[in-house]
Amino acid sequence: MRPLQLHSLDPRRREHGSSIVEFAVLGTLVFGVLLQVVVLFGALHRATLATSAAARELGRTVVLADSGDDATRRGSVVVEQAARNHGLPGGALRPKVEGSLARGQVLRVTVATDVPLVRVPFIGEVWPSLSVPVEATHVVRVDRYRSFDR
Repeated sequence: MRPLQLHSLDPRRREHGSSIVEFAVLGTLVFGVLLQVVVLFGALHRATLATSAAARELGRTVVLADSGDDATRRGSVVVEQAARNHGLPGGALRPKVEGSLARGQVLRVTVATDVPLVRVPFIGEVWPSLSVPVEATHVVRVDRYRSFDR
């Protein structure tokens, strides 16, 4: 007489194929996180390029302007153009100029923006408060022989 065999109680028989399902679920999650990290690094690099280009151009524009009002007007155009050229929305870059527009003075130009950490395609930012600040600084000297219209 043969012993009674219960295949349904054998743990190896019950879990047959479950490793494939686990691999598919975990693999999809890991791939999604990896893809999000690659996209985040791309967004950070784009923001770094945009802020550094905007800071350089803003410094150059301010130094070459004829007056403070002219510098403000031209500077805002230059910053918006740098944002647009790098695929950032309007108003994404926040410029700040420290120093006085006088002969021989040093101006410190800072441009900052925030890069959201979590973005979902076709939806946008998931947590707007969760972001990485990106900032670029450029120092420029006003020419010693430069004269300004007052």
